[in-house]
Amino acid sequence: MIIDAHSHLMDQKLCEKVGVELPPNMLDPDGLVEEQAGAGIDLSVISGPRLMERAVDENNLDPVEIASQYNDFVAELAARHQDNFAGLGVCYPFAGDQMHREMERAVRDLGLRGFIVSPTCGDEFIDSPKAFPFFELCAELDAVVFVHNRDSCLACEHMQDHRLTELVGRPNEMGLLAARLIFSGLMERLPNLKLLLGRLGGSITLYAGRIQQGWETRHSRKDGPPWGPDNLTNSFMDSLCRVHVDTQTFHPPAITCAVETLGAERVLFGTDYPPVPRSRAASIEDVRNTALPDDQIEMILGGNASRLFKLPTGD
Repeated sequence: MIIDAHSHLMDQKLCEKVGVELPPNMLDPDGLVEEQAGAGIDLSVISGPRLMERAVDENNLDPVEIASQYNDFVAELAARHQDNFAGLGVCYPFAGDQMHREMERAVRDLGLRGFIVSPTCGDEFIDSPKAFPFFELCAELDAVVFVHNRDSCLACEHMQDHRLTELVGRPNEMGLLAARLIFSGLMERLPNLKLLLGRLGGSITLYAGRIQQGWETRHSRKDGPPWGPDNLTNSFMDSLCRVHVDTQTFHPPAITCAVETLGAERVLFGTDYPPVPRSRAASIEDVRNTALPDDQIEMILGGNASRLFKLPTGD
């Protein structure tokens, strides 16, 4: 069974409310079902990227109202296409108790499998203490937190040519967020948290050894620049290996690096389709071209997502 953990559909009415213009294929569930079948994908986990960022950070709309409308939309979509889709809700991690009640409704009443969020809320990264109650509730609900890049990124003013914000800036910001979340102690404080980082977690697995060495150095040297608070009981790598990533990178060696760093059970197949106009079949081949063992390829293409999102196996 092949499961795409990173796919998107949006609600036309909500897009109009928020002021977002999207390509037609992001508003076409039947078209996505047809394309999915043609690529040999059995099920896609659907989410709504950057919706909260546009609604709250740019337009000052009520985050609970936006979440409720999208969550109803994606739940109905998943129910109507139950053999093809599973749904993730949207959430704004800094929105407080009313948002938490909506999260409970989304998981317990609507059957959604988790929530998509951006690396930042306003001008703060979500390693902020403000977001901890959100993560705590997700762990309690056994809900996946899927972190998806925002439209912009740090230093995007230097990336206006060649689409470098998309190609370089967003993945690097994801790697930065991963490091911040781990150094905040989040994965130790919430060992059962299901955290999934899009786009292979950005650069985090490529820099894992360097960061681990830095973590070790802080405990062996008294001089040098300040490190800030030490929130980890175990090592940086111990927490990193509790994180999941998806394969949306188009580079088989990078997928292999993630598997060798995190373990095959932490890597999920993802395409970012339909916003990314690339054949989903080609993304499947990216995984197969890693030359990983067949059992690990099967885990990445479907088994890991089935376990993480509590999806049917098709057996």
